[in-house]
Amino acid sequence: MNMNPRPILFLATAALLGIPAAHAQLQRIVLQGTGAPQVFTNINAAITAAQPNDRLYLSGGTFSDTNIVISIPLHFYGAGISPDTSAVTSTTTIATPNNSNDHIVITTGASGSTFTGIRFSPDGSLYYGLDATTDDPINIVFERCVFDKPFVTVNGSDPGASSTVFNECVFHRTLYGQTGVIATLTRCILDYVPGTGTTVSNFDSGGLAMRHCVALGANVGDSDNSTIENCIFTSTSAPIWQSSGTVITNNLVVSQDLWSNMTPGAYSGNVVGVSFNDIFINQPNEDFTWGNDLHLQATSVGINMATDGTDVGLYGSSSPWKEGSAPFNPHFHSATVAPSTLGNGDLPVNIRVAAQTH
Repeated sequence: MNMNPRPILFLATAALLGIPAAHAQLQRIVLQGTGAPQVFTNINAAITAAQPNDRLYLSGGTFSDTNIVISIPLHFYGAGISPDTSAVTSTTTIATPNNSNDHIVITTGASGSTFTGIRFSPDGSLYYGLDATTDDPINIVFERCVFDKPFVTVNGSDPGASSTVFNECVFHRTLYGQTGVIATLTRCILDYVPGTGTTVSNFDSGGLAMRHCVALGANVGDSDNSTIENCIFTSTSAPIWQSSGTVITNNLVVSQDLWSNMTPGAYSGNVVGVSFNDIFINQPNEDFTWGNDLHLQATSVGINMATDGTDVGLYGSSSPWKEGSAPFNPHFHSATVAPSTLGNGDLPVNIRVAAQTH
């Protein structure tokens, strides 16, 4: 799947995208695709105007509205999720107001949608489906996104059939599944928040796969027949529980116990009982912040420990975690906007960008 936006659009519409935030320019959404490009300030208005497979380019800033529903395939591109990388544009957030009944909803009709470089912060949750008949979108992709609230992959108690890929994402709350639901997490950070319980749960029938993830105090539960490999778990108690049949391979674990209340399908190459202080270069506790460094220490047992011979955790695999989590859009290094126009009416703007390879 080609998820890359068109850099030319970003360069051509830089002024529309509110760069820099310090100049108090309004945030914008540029809709491009079926018809002529359109510019919006309201997220629901942009979604309503969009046609299937259109692209929505979101500037930095927070786009908040009640009950955001995506019911056709669309492709959303934000300015990024890391405060450091997005210092010029500011990060992009999609939110709902302070009402626990306001959610972000993706329905079956939105199958094939992609989301890149966006923070999701609804006051309620991010749901799949308005009801049990519309909760099975497939081939959904989230890349370099942050989830501040629970992500529920099925609306209702019936088995689901949705499928989702999460690549280099950060979860601050729980990811809920259901029998038949498929979720693939690659190079993701699970940031356990005390009191929220299990971070990944309720996947069954082999629906969950986790590879090269880092679980900071988080765990996996009630997810039979899953695949978990090349991950790091810092919990001091068994990080995988009630997930019988799960294949557990080459994971680095702080706890002395790898699982509890279950019978794994197979397990090999795991290292347990590792000191938390001997794993990362700079991660002082189980609270993820962007200023920390989750690279492995040179003496860590996790170096070259993965099934493919790379490191376990985020910086292993053939495509390690991208520093700064910048989306594919050109990265804005600096932007200077003159305080006033010239005599001919032109407004001097100096923007420095760096092209991204992925």
